[in-house]
Amino acid sequence: MPKRFGLSQIIIFLLLFSLVYSMFNVKFWKQEGQVIKWDVLEYYGYLPSAFIYKDLSLKYTEKPTEDWGKRIWALTAPNGKKVFKMSMGMSFMYAPFFGLAHGYALLVGFKADGFSAPYKFALLMSSLFYLLIGLFYLRKVLLLLVNDLVTSMTLFAIVAGTNLWYYASFEAPLSHAYSFSLIAIFLRNVLKYYKNPSLVTAIAIGLLTGLISLIRPNNGLVVLLFIFYGISGIKTLNERMHFFLKYYVHIIMMILGTVLVWFPQMIYWHMQTGHWLYFSYAENGAFFFQNPQIINGLFSFRKGWFLYTPLMLVATLAIPLTWKYARSFTIPITLFVILNIYIVLSWWCWWYGGCFGQRAFIDSYAIMAIPLALLLKWIASQLFWRKIAIGSIVFLTFTMSIVHTTQYYYGAIHWDSMTREAYRESFGHIRPGPNFWQLIKAPDYDKALKGEKEY
Repeated sequence: MPKRFGLSQIIIFLLLFSLVYSMFNVKFWKQEGQVIKWDVLEYYGYLPSAFIYKDLSLKYTEKPTEDWGKRIWALTAPNGKKVFKMSMGMSFMYAPFFGLAHGYALLVGFKADGFSAPYKFALLMSSLFYLLIGLFYLRKVLLLLVNDLVTSMTLFAIVAGTNLWYYASFEAPLSHAYSFSLIAIFLRNVLKYYKNPSLVTAIAIGLLTGLISLIRPNNGLVVLLFIFYGISGIKTLNERMHFFLKYYVHIIMMILGTVLVWFPQMIYWHMQTGHWLYFSYAENGAFFFQNPQIINGLFSFRKGWFLYTPLMLVATLAIPLTWKYARSFTIPITLFVILNIYIVLSWWCWWYGGCFGQRAFIDSYAIMAIPLALLLKWIASQLFWRKIAIGSIVFLTFTMSIVHTTQYYYGAIHWDSMTREAYRESFGHIRPGPNFWQLIKAPDYDKALKGEKEY
């Protein structure tokens, strides 16, 4: 008999339905200046440049026939040529949907310029497609650790109870839902590999590592999950070293897979800058590793991760439970979280511009789902009153995250200028209060660019 459709699968489709409803209720793809904007312009620019305008050198943008400044964003390299600031990882993800949109635009009669409604709609759908795949892979990972009920609760909480919801619906084409999904797929392949090492899975891990890091280089930290999974002490560390020596061909193929994904980017950089590796952010800020804004990044009213997405504070505090229920994950998750927080919050603009919460951490939520699921499993094993008390705290953080998402959508949380006073003004309200705009304080971007502390 076919396997019964599980609750966790139903939850995934309910989440997908809710996200689709949100998108179709707002219809961003019909609005001028929406969907393909800000960072998405820089992720996406490779596609129309390569396949519509046939010119990755971007010389076509010098022609005054269009207002290219609103469509193609690029920097000027030291040699005078134009170069995209963002790497092309997201264009790889968009590409199949871009192709469908372009064919549809040509067939139906929309403007086939890469920026009309079909292209916007396709990008929104691409986010949902990849998120759906990612959730199913994350479900497979969680079911190895907890039952279907806890898996269902975790999946629902990770999407609906965090800022992933906002970035999978209202600003869906940004990289975060895509990276979340790729990391979920990466996790499943790591577990699959260590259960039954195979060359095919090794190559898949290498390709995934390449794509994950090509979208956001700091997410290359996921390799820690591969290296340290299953290590719990000196003995297992020695065993792992021997394991890597035994399967050295697999490791080589993983590395080659990663390089293969990066190779088109390297060719493009060489073509435009003369360098195989090029730090395109050089003129737009830097990391200040000697002065990471960890307290501000986690707790400040401007953009504190744990303040605006409190469910992630719960998940972080639950990491020690991995030692009890899933010891193979303890060291890799601990190392990943510590280094990820340090690197993300060492960026000069630690609040990451105009956005909801600390969006740079959304990519890691597939990893954070593991301690969260184990916490829910632990709560289920407690005595009734303890179960009620601790469960209520978790539910409160989940509810607060939903409230914050709603407040951000309606403007009661500002995209980069929140203060303690503004937060108090908005507390308990969905829309900004009468004094809200006098209580916010814009960050000093020039000061932050110099590495000076900026609340």
